[in-house]
Amino acid sequence: MSAPIPAHIASLWRNNDKIAAIKRLREETGMGLAEAKHALESQLDGGDGHEPPREGAALRTAIETALARGDKIVAIKLLRDATGIGLKDAKDRIESGDPQQWLVEAHLPHTPSHPAPAPVGTAAWMAPGHEPGRVQSSGAWTAVFVVVLALVLAGWYFWRA
Repeated sequence: MSAPIPAHIASLWRNNDKIAAIKRLREETGMGLAEAKHALESQLDGGDGHEPPREGAALRTAIETALARGDKIVAIKLLRDATGIGLKDAKDRIESGDPQQWLVEAHLPHTPSHPAPAPVGTAAWMAPGHEPGRVQSSGAWTAVFVVVLALVLAGWYFWRA
């Protein structure tokens, strides 16, 4: 579809109401489901279903295009997909407005089987392999409980006799 997407449909898409945007576009144009979805993705997300740009000029152009459309979220996603950096870092780099910040050496994100080492001086909850909600104990409290229980049972046995 070469005609631009109407503003009210683009607004739905950008507000993450993608089903309503596809439905409205289909109603207004008579497109099929896949065709409407592809048209919205290619025109509003700046993609054509292919790999995101990973190299300097192409990445910079894609981010600038997304920002010109007012799609900061798409720009952040492009930078994250191209470089593998974290969400906060990508957001900070996009919001800096400095295109030099967008040209980060691409690297693959760490896999769960090989977590990244935590920087020196970080909190324990940031350490690799930390599982929220899981209590890691040395077993000292268990030993104290067993000793106290033994003393209570011994006292009860001698008290009864």
